[in-house]
Amino acid sequence: MNGINKQLALLNGIPVVIRSALAFENSAQAGEIILAVPVGEEERYAALCSQYGITKLKAAVHGGATRFLSVKNALEYVSAGYAYIAIHDGARPLISTADIDRVLTDAVQYGSAIAAAPVTDTIKQVSGGAITSTPDRSTLYAAQTPQAFRRELYASCMEKLGSRAEELTDDSALLELCGEPVHITPVTACNMKVTRPEDLAIAEAVLRR
Repeated sequence: MNGINKQLALLNGIPVVIRSALAFENSAQAGEIILAVPVGEEERYAALCSQYGITKLKAAVHGGATRFLSVKNALEYVSAGYAYIAIHDGARPLISTADIDRVLTDAVQYGSAIAAAPVTDTIKQVSGGAITSTPDRSTLYAAQTPQAFRRELYASCMEKLGSRAEELTDDSALLELCGEPVHITPVTACNMKVTRPEDLAIAEAVLRR
Protein backbone atom coordinates (compact mmCIF):
# COMPACT_ATOMS: atom_id res chain seq x y z
CA MET A 1 0.00 0.00 0.00
CA ASN A 2 2.97 2.32 -0.70
CA GLY A 3 3.77 2.85 2.96
CA ILE A 4 0.14 3.43 3.97
CA ASN A 5 -1.29 1.33 6.78
CA LYS A 6 -3.90 -0.64 4.84
CA GLN A 7 -6.08 -1.07 7.92
CA LEU A 8 -6.40 2.70 8.30
CA ALA A 9 -6.98 3.41 4.61
CA LEU A 10 -10.40 4.96 4.03
CA LEU A 11 -13.05 2.91 2.27
CA ASN A 12 -15.97 5.19 1.42
CA GLY A 13 -14.85 7.46 4.25
CA ILE A 14 -14.49 4.76 6.92
CA PRO A 15 -11.19 3.11 7.88
CA VAL A 16 -10.85 -0.45 6.58
CA VAL A 17 -10.31 -1.95 10.05
CA ILE A 18 -13.35 -0.11 11.41
CA ARG A 19 -15.57 -1.61 8.71
CA SER A 20 -14.35 -5.04 9.78
CA ALA A 21 -14.98 -4.26 13.45
CA LEU A 22 -18.48 -2.92 12.72
CA ALA A 23 -19.46 -6.25 11.16
CA PHE A 24 -18.61 -7.95 14.47
CA GLU A 25 -20.22 -5.13 16.46
CA ASN A 26 -23.49 -5.94 14.67
CA SER A 27 -23.24 -9.69 15.30
CA ALA A 28 -25.41 -10.93 18.15
CA GLN A 29 -23.01 -13.88 18.54
CA ALA A 30 -19.83 -11.82 18.95
CA GLY A 31 -19.35 -10.85 22.58
CA GLU A 32 -16.22 -8.70 22.57
CA ILE A 33 -13.62 -7.40 20.15
CA ILE A 34 -9.86 -7.31 20.66
CA LEU A 35 -7.67 -5.58 18.08
CA ALA A 36 -4.01 -6.48 17.58
CA VAL A 37 -2.43 -3.27 16.28
CA PRO A 38 1.05 -1.85 15.59
CA VAL A 39 3.07 -1.08 18.71
CA GLY A 40 2.35 2.43 19.94
CA GLU A 41 -0.95 2.70 18.03
CA GLU A 42 -3.19 1.19 20.70
CA GLU A 43 -4.79 4.47 21.80
CA ARG A 44 -5.32 5.60 18.22
CA TYR A 45 -7.25 2.46 17.30
CA ALA A 46 -9.26 2.56 20.52
CA ALA A 47 -10.22 6.17 19.78
CA LEU A 48 -11.33 5.24 16.26
CA CYS A 49 -13.54 2.47 17.64
CA SER A 50 -15.12 4.94 20.05
CA GLN A 51 -15.62 7.47 17.24
CA TYR A 52 -17.53 4.95 15.13
CA GLY A 53 -19.67 3.59 17.95
CA ILE A 54 -17.95 0.24 18.50
CA THR A 55 -19.00 -0.67 22.02
CA LYS A 56 -17.70 -4.27 22.07
CA LEU A 57 -14.02 -3.29 22.03
CA LYS A 58 -12.37 -5.01 24.99
CA ALA A 59 -8.86 -3.83 24.17
CA ALA A 60 -6.52 -2.66 21.42
CA VAL A 61 -3.26 -4.52 22.06
CA HIS A 62 0.13 -4.51 20.38
CA GLY A 63 0.64 -7.09 17.68
CA GLY A 64 3.65 -9.35 17.39
CA ALA A 65 6.35 -9.88 14.77
CA THR A 66 4.25 -12.64 13.18
CA ARG A 67 0.57 -13.39 12.76
CA PHE A 68 0.81 -16.16 15.33
CA LEU A 69 2.36 -13.86 17.94
CA SER A 70 -0.27 -11.18 17.29
CA VAL A 71 -3.03 -13.72 17.87
CA LYS A 72 -1.25 -15.04 20.95
CA ASN A 73 -1.03 -11.52 22.41
CA ALA A 74 -4.71 -10.83 21.71
CA LEU A 75 -5.85 -14.11 23.26
CA GLU A 76 -4.41 -13.05 26.60
CA TYR A 77 -7.11 -10.37 26.78
CA VAL A 78 -10.12 -12.59 25.99
CA SER A 79 -12.49 -12.73 28.95
CA ALA A 80 -12.53 -16.03 30.83
CA GLY A 81 -16.18 -16.77 30.12
CA TYR A 82 -15.81 -17.22 26.36
CA ALA A 83 -15.47 -20.81 25.14
CA TYR A 84 -14.98 -19.86 21.47
CA ILE A 85 -12.73 -17.37 19.70
CA ALA A 86 -12.87 -15.92 16.19
CA ILE A 87 -9.84 -14.51 14.39
CA HIS A 88 -10.34 -12.04 11.54
CA ASP A 89 -8.09 -10.08 9.19
CA GLY A 90 -8.77 -6.39 9.75
CA ALA A 91 -8.00 -5.91 6.05
CA ARG A 92 -11.15 -7.84 5.04
CA PRO A 93 -13.66 -4.98 5.43
CA LEU A 94 -16.45 -6.47 3.32
CA ILE A 95 -17.19 -9.43 5.59
CA SER A 96 -20.91 -9.54 6.30
CA THR A 97 -22.41 -9.96 9.73
CA ALA A 98 -24.47 -12.84 8.30
CA ASP A 99 -21.32 -14.71 7.25
CA ILE A 100 -19.73 -14.04 10.64
CA ASP A 101 -22.76 -15.56 12.34
CA ARG A 102 -22.64 -18.60 10.06
CA VAL A 103 -18.96 -19.23 10.84
CA LEU A 104 -19.57 -18.86 14.58
CA THR A 105 -22.58 -21.18 14.47
CA ASP A 106 -20.56 -23.82 12.62
CA ALA A 107 -17.66 -23.46 15.06
CA VAL A 108 -19.97 -24.27 17.96
CA GLN A 109 -21.34 -27.30 16.09
CA TYR A 110 -18.02 -28.67 14.79
CA GLY A 111 -15.42 -27.26 17.18
CA SER A 112 -13.89 -25.13 14.44
CA ALA A 113 -14.94 -23.38 11.24
CA ILE A 114 -13.36 -21.04 8.73
CA ALA A 115 -14.82 -18.76 6.10
CA ALA A 116 -13.80 -19.96 2.65
CA ALA A 117 -14.68 -19.49 -1.00
CA PRO A 118 -14.59 -22.09 -3.79
CA VAL A 119 -11.63 -21.59 -6.12
CA THR A 120 -12.81 -20.47 -9.56
CA ASP A 121 -9.46 -20.37 -11.38
CA THR A 122 -7.69 -23.53 -12.46
CA ILE A 123 -4.74 -24.05 -10.11
CA LYS A 124 -1.39 -25.43 -11.23
CA GLN A 125 1.29 -26.97 -9.05
CA VAL A 126 4.70 -25.88 -10.30
CA SER A 127 8.31 -26.94 -9.74
CA GLY A 128 11.29 -25.28 -11.40
CA GLY A 129 9.02 -23.17 -13.58
CA ALA A 130 7.17 -26.17 -15.01
CA ILE A 131 3.69 -27.50 -14.23
CA THR A 132 3.77 -30.75 -12.29
CA SER A 133 0.04 -31.30 -11.73
CA THR A 134 -3.43 -29.77 -11.93
CA PRO A 135 -5.47 -30.34 -8.76
CA ASP A 136 -9.19 -31.02 -9.09
CA ARG A 137 -10.69 -27.54 -8.72
CA SER A 138 -13.87 -28.92 -7.18
CA THR A 139 -11.89 -29.89 -4.07
CA LEU A 140 -10.19 -26.51 -3.61
CA TYR A 141 -11.27 -23.60 -1.42
CA ALA A 142 -9.52 -20.30 -0.71
CA ALA A 143 -9.18 -19.86 3.05
CA GLN A 144 -10.50 -16.55 4.37
CA THR A 145 -11.47 -15.14 7.75
CA PRO A 146 -13.06 -15.15 10.23
CA GLN A 147 -11.70 -18.44 11.49
CA ALA A 148 -13.36 -19.60 14.70
CA PHE A 149 -12.30 -22.29 17.14
CA ARG A 150 -13.14 -23.80 20.47
CA ARG A 151 -10.84 -21.81 22.69
CA GLU A 152 -9.51 -24.76 24.66
CA LEU A 153 -8.72 -26.68 21.46
CA TYR A 154 -6.88 -23.75 19.88
CA ALA A 155 -4.84 -23.10 23.04
CA SER A 156 -3.92 -26.79 23.25
CA CYS A 157 -2.64 -26.78 19.67
CA MET A 158 -0.67 -23.59 20.31
CA GLU A 159 1.04 -25.22 23.25
CA LYS A 160 1.68 -28.46 21.38
CA LEU A 161 3.32 -26.82 18.37
CA GLY A 162 5.20 -24.11 20.25
CA SER A 163 7.59 -22.08 18.10
CA ARG A 164 6.75 -24.16 15.00
CA ALA A 165 3.45 -22.28 14.83
CA GLU A 166 5.14 -18.90 14.42
CA GLU A 167 5.61 -19.31 10.66
CA LEU A 168 1.98 -20.19 9.94
CA THR A 169 0.07 -17.71 7.79
CA ASP A 170 -3.32 -19.32 8.41
CA ASP A 171 -4.83 -20.00 11.82
CA SER A 172 -6.61 -23.19 10.83
CA ALA A 173 -3.25 -24.70 9.84
CA LEU A 174 -2.51 -24.85 13.56
CA LEU A 175 -5.29 -27.39 14.01
CA GLU A 176 -4.39 -29.24 10.82
CA LEU A 177 -0.85 -29.83 12.07
CA CYS A 178 -2.32 -31.27 15.26
CA GLY A 179 -4.48 -33.67 13.28
CA GLU A 180 -7.72 -31.86 14.12
CA PRO A 181 -10.49 -31.52 11.49
CA VAL A 182 -11.50 -28.01 10.42
CA HIS A 183 -14.96 -27.28 9.01
CA ILE A 184 -15.41 -25.09 5.92
CA THR A 185 -18.15 -22.43 5.92
CA PRO A 186 -18.65 -21.06 2.39
CA VAL A 187 -19.07 -17.28 2.38
CA THR A 188 -22.14 -15.84 0.69
CA ALA A 189 -20.77 -12.35 -0.09
CA CYS A 190 -17.53 -10.78 -1.32
CA ASN A 191 -14.88 -11.03 1.41
CA MET A 192 -11.81 -9.73 -0.42
CA LYS A 193 -8.63 -8.70 1.35
CA VAL A 194 -7.32 -5.17 0.82
CA THR A 195 -3.59 -5.46 0.15
CA ARG A 196 -2.94 -3.06 -2.75
CA PRO A 197 -4.15 0.50 -3.52
CA GLU A 198 -6.28 -0.78 -6.41
CA ASP A 199 -8.08 -3.12 -4.02
CA LEU A 200 -9.72 -0.09 -2.40
CA ALA A 201 -11.29 0.89 -5.72
CA ILE A 202 -12.58 -2.65 -6.19
CA ALA A 203 -14.00 -2.72 -2.65
CA GLU A 204 -15.70 0.64 -3.22
CA ALA A 205 -17.30 -0.73 -6.39
CA VAL A 206 -18.58 -3.75 -4.44
CA LEU A 207 -20.14 -1.45 -1.83
CA ARG A 208 -21.93 0.51 -4.56
CA ARG A 209 -23.64 -2.59 -5.96
